Amino acid sequence: MRLHGMIRTAEFQENPPGSDQIELVIRIQGVGPTQPRLLVIPFTLLLEDVTLDPEGVVGRSFEADVEQDAQGRWVVAQIALAARVLRPSD
Repeated sequence: MRLHGMIRTAEFQENPPGSDQIELVIRIQGVGPTQPRLLVIPFTLLLEDVTLDPEGVVGRSFEADVEQDAQGRWVVAQIALAARVLRPSD
């Protein structure tokens, strides 16, 4: 499934717990009502760009190819991030 929207939150999580496998879990907005709102960027993609961090992706728009895995999680196969979106500070 192809999605595009904006990243609201992002955090590193260890999966499975107790392992050294880190994932970046992102909550998104701007997708259709039947589309997922929580995506997982797997460890293998994080190794492709070691500069990806939660603070650096929040507020960016994205376009991603995602697939649902056996546990029902939406896993990113490919993602493109746009330049940081500017908005007024609160």
